[in-house]
Amino acid sequence: MWTADIDVGGTLTDGLFSSGDKIVSVKVDTTPHDLTVCLFDCLSQAASKLDFADAIAFLEEVDLIRWSTTITSNVLAELRGPRVGLLITRGHELDLYGHGRSPVLGKFLNDRDVIGITGSSTETEIMNAARSLLETGVRRICISLKGSQKNPEREIAFKKIIDQQYPDHFLGSVPVLAGSDISQSPDDRTRTYCALINAYTHGALAAALFKAEDELRVASKYTGAFLVSHINGGVAGIAKTKAIDTIESGPILGILGSAHLAKSYGLSELVAMDVGGTTAKISILRNGEPIYRNPSDLFGNPIEVSLPFLRSIALGGGSVVKPLTNAQSPTVQLGPESMGSFPGPVCYGLGGDKPTLTDAFVAAGLINPQYFLGGSKSIDLDLARKTIETLVAQPLKLGLDAACKIIIDRAFASVAKMIADAQAELGTNLSAHTLFAYGGNGGLFGAGVAENAGINRVLVFSLGPVFSAFGSSVSDICHVYERPLSETEITEAGLDRIRRAFEEIKAECAKDLLGEGIHPEGLIYALEFETSAEKQSSPVPIAEEALGNEEKLRGALAKSVGAGYGSNTNPVALELLRVRAKKPMSKPRFVERRRSSADPIHASVGARKVAWGGGEAQVYRWESLQPGNRVKGCAVIEGENTTYLVPDGWSLEVDVFGNALLTRW
Repeated sequence: MWTADIDVGGTLTDGLFSSGDKIVSVKVDTTPHDLTVCLFDCLSQAASKLDFADAIAFLEEVDLIRWSTTITSNVLAELRGPRVGLLITRGHELDLYGHGRSPVLGKFLNDRDVIGITGSSTETEIMNAARSLLETGVRRICISLKGSQKNPEREIAFKKIIDQQYPDHFLGSVPVLAGSDISQSPDDRTRTYCALINAYTHGALAAALFKAEDELRVASKYTGAFLVSHINGGVAGIAKTKAIDTIESGPILGILGSAHLAKSYGLSELVAMDVGGTTAKISILRNGEPIYRNPSDLFGNPIEVSLPFLRSIALGGGSVVKPLTNAQSPTVQLGPESMGSFPGPVCYGLGGDKPTLTDAFVAAGLINPQYFLGGSKSIDLDLARKTIETLVAQPLKLGLDAACKIIIDRAFASVAKMIADAQAELGTNLSAHTLFAYGGNGGLFGAGVAENAGINRVLVFSLGPVFSAFGSSVSDICHVYERPLSETEITEAGLDRIRRAFEEIKAECAKDLLGEGIHPEGLIYALEFETSAEKQSSPVPIAEEALGNEEKLRGALAKSVGAGYGSNTNPVALELLRVRAKKPMSKPRFVERRRSSADPIHASVGARKVAWGGGEAQVYRWESLQPGNRVKGCAVIEGENTTYLVPDGWSLEVDVFGNALLTRW
């Protein structure tokens, strides 16, 4: 049987299909008007590569589909969700339980759509507030009262009042969301933001997921599991997915894929870089694991949730290039506007009329227009050159090659600056780290970014163009459950309460998995506490064995939080129990190949002029290179799904897994 992992990006959609040690990858254009189109395009291409009659015949042999999507991230980043109203504890209409004016006001929440209420507000007052919001155009209402993590009763009662007036079967129904429905965080601001973000992004995600599931189940007769990737790095069924669970799930999968490969290579200190068609992202791994940060940031919205360190800029192959004619020296601006997959860069010939980074790569000779995506996509070299020359080179009073070099240098420097900023933020020297370069443009960016960032080692991957889909393929089913503890103390009675909550979660998880068609045997549980410790800024991981008695739990808290915490003289109240229930899944196997000689001549396809990295580049086919082959720069290595650049001063050596290490001389 086969497993399908499909990652929908802003420009291209990636698919990875595995059965034991057999692995096939594909790339198709993302279809933002209907994401089920690119989903089935991926399945159709895989079926063709694997000699099935069509996608329906292939789906008969697929028992698991994992889907990651940028829907919610795009809605939040582009601010194109519905108008959301908020009922909040009076006095917090502007700060939303934070300090000063809330950063979400004026973004996806208007000041006039926030109404203060009290816990003692009458039914009439609640209905007047709801009616006021609806009459101004609000289509979803959130209720978030101070302290509702401990006492959610008033939120639920107010929600029921509005639901009774505007029930689901009326055309004028109003979705109402209580903050305590979405998050059990003891932080009022985080709970409020999570509810707002979920309400704002829910509609677009639900429409896409239900349509995809209907197409799979009804039209294609698919009977296997269909799971959605979550921000926690796991996957779960649609019925157990909240919209906020999926934000930035694709990039998180890339980070977890990096951690998986770091263990295979015995590497511990990494910079993970993902460059696609729309965005560039970097993350830092320490001791082979992602660095987690709390508070985290979701597109400028701070929340008290521990997530992998991730920084992003709007830069990718589709980024629009603008000449800056008023600068002291010739330079350009890249992005944030992107041409996406349609109309795409000018060289696609689909109506795009603005120069992009991809056009510059094509005009510079770094991308072969005859072999773009293995020759499956037509690229117009003359159109790319004409566009860069007319709209960039001439305004800057430069030749074509010089303009291309400035554009590409700017792209590499912009991503390198993210690494420098991360180095300053984390207080860590990253020069000795290994750079993992992946994404559709990772192979082109790797060495150039590393050189700008002072890094001497870069790993690029055969599955680099579909790396988030690879991260999905090594992910497990994961459900996260939270139970408020309301300042439970470490006593025998407190331990009994925690144990009961844990057993309730186990039973709930077993039901959830069975509902998704997954047997709950072999589950692994990871426990965390949120505590009242003043110095504690991250969740406290606790081994299940620590729930055995008071002494074990105090010792575990002292080890995680700090000496003295959890003792009788310095007690810690437990605010929240969080349980991550993980069901390990089978993962693709990589077969080692025998090393060959260093000479790559058998993979050579000639040479061509390039406008960046050395003037002339030797050209090789990626799929023809063998383990042990060594390529010296300046060289361009063309793969079916991406291109790898080896500049002057660098060399590339293929390893036994079919990946390659770039090193600077």
